[in-house]
Amino acid sequence: MGTEKGSRTVAEAIKDIEVEKIRGPGDASSAKLATFWEKQPVVIHLLRRFGCQLCRGHAVEMAKILPQLEANNVRVVGIGLEKFGLEEFEEKKFWKSELYIDNGKKIHNALALTKVGWMGTFMMLFANKNVKEAEKKTRDTPGNLQGDGRQLGATFVIAKGGEMLLDYRQKDFGDQPSNAALLEALGLDSTQAKEEASKDAPVCTNST
Repeated sequence: MGTEKGSRTVAEAIKDIEVEKIRGPGDASSAKLATFWEKQPVVIHLLRRFGCQLCRGHAVEMAKILPQLEANNVRVVGIGLEKFGLEEFEEKKFWKSELYIDNGKKIHNALALTKVGWMGTFMMLFANKNVKEAEKKTRDTPGNLQGDGRQLGATFVIAKGGEMLLDYRQKDFGDQPSNAALLEALGLDSTQAKEEASKDAPVCTNST
């Protein structure tokens, strides 16, 4: 995970990139990224793969704080890297706010986001503890193996005007920022998010 507070580097690097609109305000079929933080703070979540069980599960998890974010005038934007699997993703309503497609992975290329090799993919799926824990948490979420599954994503929290509040880049398939971390980056109350997270945390049953 990387967190770079006060930096404008990400905003500067991606501000002129246009993404195709699937669901969002206005009549235009595309949007320039700079417009997302022009008038208000924004959470930008780069979805790895629409069919990914872990990605879908995290989208559902993020939806828990969507009312709080919207009530505080925070824009929430999801961006996929391809349209493959979009129809089922939309049909099952995993993501409940604005949604766009970065055709050609322009954001990923501009920020040099990691694409995992085949051996790394194998190790993550079968030997990575973090991925295994994420799979347990999303075991009730349906998924498939279709699409570009080796590209890692990221989540950015950007203040109005472009200041970077949170730069979170995935280290593995199960790596995602907590809802509390997103809220805290924006200076919002994270008490409820932490309480909900603690309910899902593993409980040690060993007696001493």
